[in-house]
Amino acid sequence: MQVQKKLFHCGDILLASMNTEIGEVLAAVHAVEWRDSFEYAKEGKVYRHQAGYNLALAVEFKTMGWDSQPVLRTDPKLIGDFRKGLVFVEIQFGNSATLYRDFYKFQYGLANGLLSLAVLVIPSNPVQFFPTRRRSVQNMADFGLADRCLSVLPVNVPTLLPGLLPAV
Repeated sequence: MQVQKKLFHCGDILLASMNTEIGEVLAAVHAVEWRDSFEYAKEGKVYRHQAGYNLALAVEFKTMGWDSQPVLRTDPKLIGDFRKGLVFVEIQFGNSATLYRDFYKFQYGLANGLLSLAVLVIPSNPVQFFPTRRRSVQNMADFGLADRCLSVLPVNVPTLLPGLLPAV
């Protein structure tokens, strides 16, 4: 899959020290092929759309040795999708309100020394990304909203924002 990407609050030293992990995140995303009606089969069951992408991306991250479902805190429960070292990844296909929960997790993780770089993988334009599901993605979190929020909210966490693009 192709992505557009943006960095927030990242200095050159941080980026250089996390270059391998950043490369793996982008490689995992690039390894999953976009389709207008995505399906992924696992253990005889077919997963479609968001669930399919989540599973396909999970396979890629696990193949590269990333920990899945890393816990930042147990009460309240703050769990991510993947972590390697101090890089914490969230893959977000939820509604726009879920972004704020992710931002909170990132802030908590940074403040408590649990992460140095947050990664939020998100569709750039859900209506184009899921063309067969136009109605069900109307309020889905997207790259533009995440970009605007990270630009103005006091979430000063080093963040990589890869926006998933449909193939043209």
